[in-house]
Amino acid sequence: MPALGSFLVALALHTVGAKQDLFLRNSTPEVGFLSFYDVWNRSSCQPMEKLVNIMSEYPSEVEHMFSPSCVSLHRCSGCCGDEILQCIPTEITNVTMQLLKMKSGEQASYVELSFAEHRKCMCRLRQDDPKPERRRRPKGRGRGSKMKRARNRLKD
Repeated sequence: MPALGSFLVALALHTVGAKQDLFLRNSTPEVGFLSFYDVWNRSSCQPMEKLVNIMSEYPSEVEHMFSPSCVSLHRCSGCCGDEILQCIPTEITNVTMQLLKMKSGEQASYVELSFAEHRKCMCRLRQDDPKPERRRRPKGRGRGSKMKRARNRLKD
């Protein structure tokens, strides 16, 4: 049923996009207002600029410091409209950046590091279960069971 809801929203947006009245085209972010069309476009699954920490990309370099310590990359992000979908890259390119690499007691040097940059994204079914089913505890083994057993022993 959630897929039907997503389809209906997409259909409505297609209709809105086709009509593109003056209201939609004249969004004015400088006065603090964004039309629904602009909000939808900004939040949809797409490559977005993200600051990525060098250490998260190169964890084996922990003994070094880099300047800058993070770089700006395009990474897939955004909403897919259904919890069974996730925004994933469909096209990735490598970008090489020059950084300053430093280690205590050593001369700093320029190095070139490669990073994955997402060019295209798409909403696809999650490979993992988004919400695993919760196990129910057997009755009598939860909170307060110890006290109940103690009371029953006192009655005997």
